[in-house]
Amino acid sequence: MHRIKNIAVLIIVILIVIVLAQNAGSVEVRFLFWNFSTSAFIMYLIFYIAGILSAIIGRMLWQSK
Repeated sequence: MHRIKNIAVLIIVILIVIVLAQNAGSVEVRFLFWNFSTSAFIMYLIFYIAGILSAIIGRMLWQSK
C-alpha cells in the first residue's frame, strides 16, 4: 500500500514540476499597495504551498471538533 501511495505522490510532484517549468515567464503582481514583478513559476509555487497549508490547517480544525 505504501508503494502505491509513494508512486501517486511522485506522479503528482512530477506533474506539478512540469506545469511550473512551462510557466517560467515574468508576471507583474498588483496586490493592494504592492506592485512587483516575478516569475510565474514562483507565484504558482507560492499558491501551491499556500493551498497545501490551508488544507492542513482546515483538516486540523475539522478533526478538533
